[in-house]
Amino acid sequence: MPGGPMNTPRRTSQMLRFIVVGGSIAGVACAYALQEAGHEVLVLEQGDGKHKSHGGIRSPPNMTRLLNHWGLGPAISQVSIKANRFTFMDGKSGEELGPLVLHDKLMKALAADFLYIQHGALHAMFVEFAKNAGVEFRYNTEVISVDPWKGMVITRSGARLTADVIVGADGYKSVVRPVVVGPEGMKGVLDKRVSVNITVPTDLMRQHEDLVSLTVSPEWSLWLGNDCATHGLLTVDPESSKREYAIVMHVPMERKPAQESWARSQPLNEKFLKLDRFEPRVQKLVRLARTMTPTGYTVYEPFDNWVHESGRVVLVGEAAHPLMPNGSHNAAMSIEDAMTLSTLFSLPATKSHTALLLSAYEELRQPRCAATQTSELRKRDFVCLPLGPEQQARDDGLRDTSMRALLDWDEAEEEYLRETWEEYIDLFAFDAREAVEDWWTKWGPAILRPQMLDSRMESAMAKFESLRLEVDVLREAVA
Repeated sequence: MPGGPMNTPRRTSQMLRFIVVGGSIAGVACAYALQEAGHEVLVLEQGDGKHKSHGGIRSPPNMTRLLNHWGLGPAISQVSIKANRFTFMDGKSGEELGPLVLHDKLMKALAADFLYIQHGALHAMFVEFAKNAGVEFRYNTEVISVDPWKGMVITRSGARLTADVIVGADGYKSVVRPVVVGPEGMKGVLDKRVSVNITVPTDLMRQHEDLVSLTVSPEWSLWLGNDCATHGLLTVDPESSKREYAIVMHVPMERKPAQESWARSQPLNEKFLKLDRFEPRVQKLVRLARTMTPTGYTVYEPFDNWVHESGRVVLVGEAAHPLMPNGSHNAAMSIEDAMTLSTLFSLPATKSHTALLLSAYEELRQPRCAATQTSELRKRDFVCLPLGPEQQARDDGLRDTSMRALLDWDEAEEEYLRETWEEYIDLFAFDAREAVEDWWTKWGPAILRPQMLDSRMESAMAKFESLRLEVDVLREAVA
């Protein structure tokens, strides 16, 4: 069952110093988890730490389960909304095409809920937990270069800081990524769509009778438009305890690309948003907002390397796997990264095993994130189909499964459950801690027996390129 206790020993000596570049959710989550594992962590953030995003984050079970494991569950419950279903609607008419119901039996089996959380609330929570754990934060500190062989970062002010491991958590336009991946780490193909964040206070929505239901419903509403889509969900502002409606619009890119940032808003532009392609209720809802935050996206092929050959620099979050903005698993993949990395560095290995543990992190995370990236883009394109045969077939399919979706889990047809839920369950049931435990079960005995780490292996540990040889030697020794 997901979420059970780890059955692995813990590290009790040879703690490491980590520098985390970037105070993103990925960076702060890594910092908190590594500090809790007993290591010394410093976070360097170029901003002042005061920016707060009101956008909505979806926390699927695979993410919620890890938050609960870290002890954030009670705090999260105060600022989150529990989802009960996803509702697909025709963008122009508002007709309900069909729901995807999060049945109680399914969610109990997954041992975690699907939640909506305000981005700023989750980030602030991790910062508070990290500081309480002893993580040091330095704001207004921009890292301009990294020396991977010395384990050193150089800041805009000229400061030179060293660590055993440097964690690149500096997002889409990562400074650390090219050091690890090379020049191709900054090359990609511009996406054909722009993702736009809009937030509306529910106080304003309640003044309009046809919007009142959206202020209380725990469903995730999706309007499927002509070559575009809008979706919205409720979040809670932790400062005021008031609810807000977090809207995302995916619209075609027809002019200069938007910035890859969530920090810059601009006046609402109805033409840019293709607002005339949506029903009157959506138009009214969006017009209640004064500003919007458009975000462009560059699609990258999955990077071959997340760890530098020195074995001292590693990428996490969007620096490692730049996902489509505003997907269901952006934060989830970052939280899984943090759990994987911190769990590996909780194992009773020694400092000499650092490169091996980083290699294991890369091995465990790359296939998972690549598959998720593909899934997220496919789902986005599914809800954004232009009018035509494919769109009609999609809508007919949603209508056909509508009645079956509402049936109790035990009464639903096996074929329907498999077709509808197989991919979701693969995503939701994954447990990053269990993945590490499985890896340790396979390789831990060899790592804990020093006689199996001969001189050839010890020299290989210094260079990431030689890790393949080390694994082969370990495999032979175990056999």
